[in-house]
Amino acid sequence: MSTTKVKGKAHYAQSLVGKTISSVRSLTKLEMDDMMWFESVNPTCVIEFTDGTYALVQADPEGNGTGFLDIGKY
Repeated sequence: MSTTKVKGKAHYAQSLVGKTISSVRSLTKLEMDDMMWFESVNPTCVIEFTDGTYALVQADPEGNGTGFLDIGKY
């Protein structure tokens, strides 16, 4: 796979390069409530990294609901 420069709003993706995943899990009910995602029937995914940071799969940058992470293989 070739390396491409990330442009626009996707620049945050560069911060994922080199990170090591420690766990992947669904948010708990309490975490969903803290995000005010009361009406969502599908818990979303949180990816936790070894450096103490995380990536949260959500609908948009404002956090207006849960999202979907599509995982594929080249």
